[in-house]
Amino acid sequence: MTFYPRTVLIFVLFIATSMVAQEQQKLPLVYNVSFCDKGIEIDGKIDSTWEQADWSSSFVDIEGNVKPAPYLETKFKMLWGEAELYLLAWLEETHIWATLKNHDDIVYRDNDFEVFIDPDGDTHNYMEIEVNAFNTILDLFLPKPYREGGPLQMNWTAENLRTAIGLLGTINQPNDTDSAWIVEMALPFSSIGTIPSPGDHWRINFSRVHYDLDVLNGVYSKKKDSADRVLPEYNWVWSPQGIINMHYPEKWGYVFFSHDHEPMNSEHPSDARARLVLYDMYYHQRAYFRKNGSYDTIIPEQIDINGKTTRLIVEKMEPTAYTVKIQWENQYIHLQQDGKIWTTDL
Repeated sequence: MTFYPRTVLIFVLFIATSMVAQEQQKLPLVYNVSFCDKGIEIDGKIDSTWEQADWSSSFVDIEGNVKPAPYLETKFKMLWGEAELYLLAWLEETHIWATLKNHDDIVYRDNDFEVFIDPDGDTHNYMEIEVNAFNTILDLFLPKPYREGGPLQMNWTAENLRTAIGLLGTINQPNDTDSAWIVEMALPFSSIGTIPSPGDHWRINFSRVHYDLDVLNGVYSKKKDSADRVLPEYNWVWSPQGIINMHYPEKWGYVFFSHDHEPMNSEHPSDARARLVLYDMYYHQRAYFRKNGSYDTIIPEQIDINGKTTRLIVEKMEPTAYTVKIQWENQYIHLQQDGKIWTTDL
């Protein structure tokens, strides 16, 4: 391989800088979901079954603490059973509003609640479910994130999904003040395509899209600025993305499945930081490819993760494709040019 001192210096400097950034960056949030051995009636009500589940932390701005905290609270609970994943979400709201009523309408054009699930955590083949206060569902599937071309598959349906909305107030009635709306959901594992085992973890995140409203002629409408443009929506999430884009699955939270009726109190997987470090290289390579039309073939032989030096092994390096891996504890973590990340045993 030809040696290019300046290129090596640039890449090594990038890796060193990214290590500092990773040390400062918080890991995604963790939620421990308890097992429920009886079915849940999906009716939009918070019944006694939900008492065994903990509330999540309150949602934050999608960009994290660089933006103001949301002025309305959003939080969730989760449980799981033999056949379904259960979700309960609480959305504080003084003016409950919705317009869209047909399945697969573009629901985020209303105020909505959104669920993103990547069971194996490889950032590919994940699903998104959106719901508004009319209980209108948009469900879709992406083989890859939008940044890698998707494509969006709107014909995918979460078969046998059960959802209900609870209203603590009235919908589309500007003359009163509401309190909240509740989303309750039972998502069959058969529609996800896999069943978790106790101790497994999935990558999941939740988002709330919220528009400020005006009342015109007794009807809600999205608030506009002085140039008659609709004000940008708020994007409030459980685990902050650091970017106004939910389709960065590597930034989603970790949901651990408990062995029993009590949460596991699990913390992050041991490779959580290592994955973020590998993704720093992925972001660098994407930027390099956009500028040069090929990937940077000069790769450092070692990288530092939390003060631990590990060898970076190049499995494939071509102008338009690459695969690298690192050894982390008893496994290899692999990453390829389209952002797919996976592990193999040693």
